[in-house]
Amino acid sequence: MKINRRVRNKFSKSKYKVTCGIFILSKIKCTDNSGAKKMIVFGVFKSGSRLNRIRGACPGSMIVGSVKKGKQSLRKQILSAIIVRQKKPWRRFEGDVVSFEDNSCILTTLKGDLKGTNISGPVARESAWVWPRISIAAQGVL
Repeated sequence: MKINRRVRNKFSKSKYKVTCGIFILSKIKCTDNSGAKKMIVFGVFKSGSRLNRIRGACPGSMIVGSVKKGKQSLRKQILSAIIVRQKKPWRRFEGDVVSFEDNSCILTTLKGDLKGTNISGPVARESAWVWPRISIAAQGVL
């Protein structure tokens, strides 16, 4: 079930297979203090897909999108973000079924550095495994 480090090194979805719950043109909440409030998803990094299939993202995936609500300096720009929570339930390797209250992301650079300084609310364990900087800034990892 594990994917080796070389494959998941950059822009990887997550260490384990997770059910995709966020798709293209989904509007999601931003949970960091960068100034963005709502974001729309345009694309998903490292999601090879078939023609005409809508690509999906899960906790730990890096996405590309635009800020629809928030600071004027962030709006109408193409930005990258990382998914930290999803509403659709998924099954973990241990057998637990996990779901959150909302779909949310945090704004980052392409290297994975956070644009904000702290993250409000809990963060999925899968996103903290792939992006260690998220677990440092998060209040709690579930």
